[in-house]
Amino acid sequence: MRVTSITPMKNEGPYILEWVAHNRAIGINDMHVFTNDCTDGTDLILERLDEMGLLRHLPNPSLMKPNPRHHIALIHYANHMARLRRSDWVTNLDADEFLRVNTGKGTIQDLADALPEADCISLSLHTFGCGWEEEIAPGGKLVTETFTHRGPSDSGRNPVKYLASGSFPWVKFGNNAPVVAPEDVARVNWVNGSGTQLSRERVAEPFKGMPARESGFDLVEVAHYTIRSYQGFLLQRDRGSANPVKGQPEAELDLEEALKYWRRFNKNDVKDESFAALPGLRDAVEELLKDAELRSLHEAALAWHRNRAQELLQKPDYRELHDTIRGLPEDTRARA
Repeated sequence: MRVTSITPMKNEGPYILEWVAHNRAIGINDMHVFTNDCTDGTDLILERLDEMGLLRHLPNPSLMKPNPRHHIALIHYANHMARLRRSDWVTNLDADEFLRVNTGKGTIQDLADALPEADCISLSLHTFGCGWEEEIAPGGKLVTETFTHRGPSDSGRNPVKYLASGSFPWVKFGNNAPVVAPEDVARVNWVNGSGTQLSRERVAEPFKGMPARESGFDLVEVAHYTIRSYQGFLLQRDRGSANPVKGQPEAELDLEEALKYWRRFNKNDVKDESFAALPGLRDAVEELLKDAELRSLHEAALAWHRNRAQELLQKPDYRELHDTIRGLPEDTRARA
């Protein structure tokens, strides 16, 4: 079974090996990663992984555009790849998204066996907060070991990603959901993460999320580590948007927008250790690090991120952002 994933990346160096090892462990065996404007060695790490036969690394086609919308350009480009239509399953996962299967031995094959009639499975996201961690990769821990607090499952609206059958005649594969033609709406078997079929009204139009009552986490879910630590969040804002607004300098920090984003994604309401590193995941990462070149690149990227965080903390606007998020009432109460 071939499971193809499409992923854009920029400056994710310290986190790549865990993400790759996790994906391989659950059965994503055809990873395609597209990068743009990396300054931390992300592209070099991916090149080495490509040379080792573990994924495919390509430049994002957005680099050819005068006003790049990196994520949007990649989605358009990927839909011209014949490989997607020839794969058993297709997904679009970011570098901070970890898919978890809760049936069988935890592989996508087990999920497919549990839902043999499904053409598409919507994967609801659990958003994990900073867990009151200050540093990047504290103590050398993995992301899935470090962040164990998330938002609730049963309220509000949950973002979604998907696993879609490559053979179904989709109009196109999207970021959050594939697009189905009007004439195929009645026959597509589209379920949520608990295996419950979604309504025709839900799947008739593209959607990015679902109300909690329609979401499902029993068979499969996704952990979204969007902000990671306090210092990691500074690096995220420094990196810029994957879809920058025309005419807006990417390097310019918008404090109000950054705080709005932080409040939206820093969810630490529920302690959840079920996403803690898969059995054998740390060993799998260590196995990758046995490659001397890959270890050197990984360590250089981690050092770059930690050094860059210290540089940002010397800038008044980033220092203000850091001190503000550290001092928000919900964070100080939780740390007490």
